[in-house]
Amino acid sequence: MVLPALIGLIIVARPKVATSLTRLRGTWLIALAAALQFVQNNGWWPEEFPETTERRLYAVLVVGVAVSFSWLNRSLSSTTTGSWALLLIPVGAASNAIPIAVLGAMPYSLSSAHLAGYSNAQLAAEASGYVQLGDVAPLWTPLADLLPIPILMKVISIGDVFLFAGLVLLVIACSSMNTESTLESVADPDGAARPSV
Repeated sequence: MVLPALIGLIIVARPKVATSLTRLRGTWLIALAAALQFVQNNGWWPEEFPETTERRLYAVLVVGVAVSFSWLNRSLSSTTTGSWALLLIPVGAASNAIPIAVLGAMPYSLSSAHLAGYSNAQLAAEASGYVQLGDVAPLWTPLADLLPIPILMKVISIGDVFLFAGLVLLVIACSSMNTESTLESVADPDGAARPSV
């Protein structure tokens, strides 16, 4: 929920960014991902589905959404910024989805949760969708929620960092291409730029 809010702040601060994002294809996939998360968070899956199965299915679907979105917008790979954005978004989604798909929950660091501001009482209660790193194999450590953000009382993963970086680079790539298109539209046929009125 933090990432969409940050992107929203960027769009509000820079109104032209919202216009540049209209060149994106497959924006309905973003709405689909949000809808899937809403369904999962509100427990609207059929009762026959165990919670771990719901989380695994959601993780796989999110990776499919991320890969499809990057493929539909592959035209942005013509720029270095766009290429990195289209790489980081599916890699970030996969980094978060793999442990959930295999374990049925996201592993997290207990010490990082303490640093983020969680009390012993809060951490003693079982958190749905999460499992402590001490209860799983050490190989899951690189993909776990390890990075505490005390101001937000959150612990994020390297996958979250990749996703955030990818989304920011996506906004920059769209803005850059929009600027280039604007400059071309005010240029003379012989290539000499003329002032727009």
